[in-house]
Amino acid sequence: MNISIFIILGYTLASLWELFCKYIINKTSLIIRGYRLHHSLYGIVLIIIGTLMDISTPLSIGIGIIIQHTVTDGFRFISKN
Repeated sequence: MNISIFIILGYTLASLWELFCKYIINKTSLIIRGYRLHHSLYGIVLIIIGTLMDISTPLSIGIGIIIQHTVTDGFRFISKN
């Protein structure tokens, strides 16, 4: 399939994840020992998996997630809470 479709899918999934976290579970992100793990970290994991397995789908979805997070919250993966 077209890589751009999966980038858009990743962007959309990340947007839906933000809405779910904000309005359903009332949390913005996972916090472990005072560090906030942003959902763009999931994008990095998908990019690594896609690269190692030579599959463009998780790679493209990971890129979409990182683009969405950069647009809405900046280019960051882990921050001190």
